[in-house]
Amino acid sequence: MRTKLIFAVLLCVCSVSVAKKFTADSTGITVYNDNFGVVREDRLMNFTHGTNLFKFTDVASQIDPTSVRFQSLNNPDAIKVLEQNYEYDLVSKSKLLQKYIDKDIELYLKGTGSEPGQIIQGKLLSAVGGDLIIDTDQGMKIISSSSVLSISLGQGANGLITKPTLVWLVNSVIESATMTRTTYTTTGISWKADYLATLNEASDKIDLSGWVTINNKSGTSYKNASIKLMAGDVRRVQDRPEYRRNVRYKLAMESMADSAGGFAEKAFAEYHLYTLGRTSTINNNQIKQIEFITPALNVPCEKVFIYDWQRNAKKVNIKIEFENKEEFGLGIALPKGKVRVFKADQADGSLEFIGEDNIDHTARKEKLSLYIGNAFDIVPEHTLVDSKNLGHRAGFETRIEKHKVEIRNRKDTAVSVFVDEKFSKWVNWKITETNLQWEKKDATTARFKVDVPADSTFTLEYTTDQRW
Repeated sequence: MRTKLIFAVLLCVCSVSVAKKFTADSTGITVYNDNFGVVREDRLMNFTHGTNLFKFTDVASQIDPTSVRFQSLNNPDAIKVLEQNYEYDLVSKSKLLQKYIDKDIELYLKGTGSEPGQIIQGKLLSAVGGDLIIDTDQGMKIISSSSVLSISLGQGANGLITKPTLVWLVNSVIESATMTRTTYTTTGISWKADYLATLNEASDKIDLSGWVTINNKSGTSYKNASIKLMAGDVRRVQDRPEYRRNVRYKLAMESMADSAGGFAEKAFAEYHLYTLGRTSTINNNQIKQIEFITPALNVPCEKVFIYDWQRNAKKVNIKIEFENKEEFGLGIALPKGKVRVFKADQADGSLEFIGEDNIDHTARKEKLSLYIGNAFDIVPEHTLVDSKNLGHRAGFETRIEKHKVEIRNRKDTAVSVFVDEKFSKWVNWKITETNLQWEKKDATTARFKVDVPADSTFTLEYTTDQRW
């Protein structure tokens, strides 16, 4: 008897220690670029032996019910979900009235002209469309809802739902407090990266910083949540719930964030995962911004002028190019997003916006090229001087074209402009005559580098031979 008593006491002590260990509820969310998130909620629940009915509230209204996974963290084999229902038919005027069919209600009607309003009491027989049918002591009345100021309802309506709720029928072989984890996917939440690049006076260095913008329209808030961001082109198949389950299980893994409380990045399943080193709250219908990368200062860059007359015959493009390397303070996986470029006005030091571009997911050590606008003081002019179709020769159709490209530099400094001649991919081509050297940039592009002194003009001339 003494032995049994000691064992029972030890069992109670163990139960108390387990309960203390799992008393902290927590929330985690992994957000994707494409309006999609995976939510993890840990909650302490008390189970009795046998069948238990639980209502799990505050879930996202845009939840995918087929993706829900419920598990006990410290008693996984002792608790089993028998049924799950997702209750999303929230209370409203029409639904509430349906609950009161064949019950007594009281209507207060608007007055008309000099006639005061009146009160009608009776049994509600129907509430379809815009009419209410009431059985009163004076007989049945059909009343338009537009003439009703207010409706008083008595007690008796059950099963009203005020927020989206998961309802579980759970079988437990133990009677204990246990920490549970609920994982599900939801739409209505997304994130994007926004970058700020500040160009120096010489346009040969930039400072680059990055911010994360999270847009939550999922239908619920995530209080003091651990936040992860997944970057990459993750494939989702809407009509295959088994794929969602596979994704859900993978995202249960934890990652370590740095001690500064910023985002720690790591490669994950052919994508990149960014984990915030602290908890944060994302409220519903809120746009939240968090600093994403530590500003990289004095990153070497190059300003490049490119003229592609086949795309835009009137303008010279401006591009800012730099490399995502560790020695420049970068060297991390940069998720896709918008880069806004600024430059300081030396007169007063204020930053002025000079263009923006979108970048795709960019791995470390890769080059970025930002098209930020068109040059004002570099004026191009392309002329097709001559074009001859020589017909069928030596098994090919042949065309000879003579081109002239005039670059007028109205700046007070010299510039270099890359002039690109584009060819169809099914054409055999070559440059036969030119007054400048050129390079074959790729299978469809001949590139000329045109150096133009300050306030000067240079004319590029070349002839192409195309055969197909």
